[in-house]
Amino acid sequence: MIKNGIKIEFAESADAAEIGIMSKNEIEYGLGWKYTPDRVVKLIRDGSKNVIVARNESALVGFGIMTYRDTQANLDLLAVKPGFRRMKVGTQVVQWLEKVALEAGIYNIFVQVRERNVNAIAFYKQLGYLVVDRDKTYYRGVEACILMAKSLRGMLSYHYGPV
Repeated sequence: MIKNGIKIEFAESADAAEIGIMSKNEIEYGLGWKYTPDRVVKLIRDGSKNVIVARNESALVGFGIMTYRDTQANLDLLAVKPGFRRMKVGTQVVQWLEKVALEAGIYNIFVQVRERNVNAIAFYKQLGYLVVDRDKTYYRGVEACILMAKSLRGMLSYHYGPV
């Protein structure tokens, strides 16, 4: 899918290093590095996940990782390179993942956001996500997590469990 010069497609193993570095620098800062390139390769191959990338021409400018379960999904990671923010790249990635989730029979999508990341919270609210909880321990006590959710089928059923 190409929109506004941005192409959304499945990630390949060759994208893992760049995805891992983006995760480390843009998402996991101060928490330790969990989404290393080796782990990202495993996620790309995992049938319960979608790892997608956004490209401007051939350059990787963003990515998203979603885990799917029976009726719910979790947006594990989403990042856009600083020079491409506020250009709807993140919106395109999330909408692509939501469309797949809807087709897969998913009812609700959850996402966890650092409490101090007010820009991300506002971004998800613009996409229809609601704040449903706050967890002080989610980020190993470093920072509180804001749990957000969106219903894909008209009514949010707040049953959050491990995904």
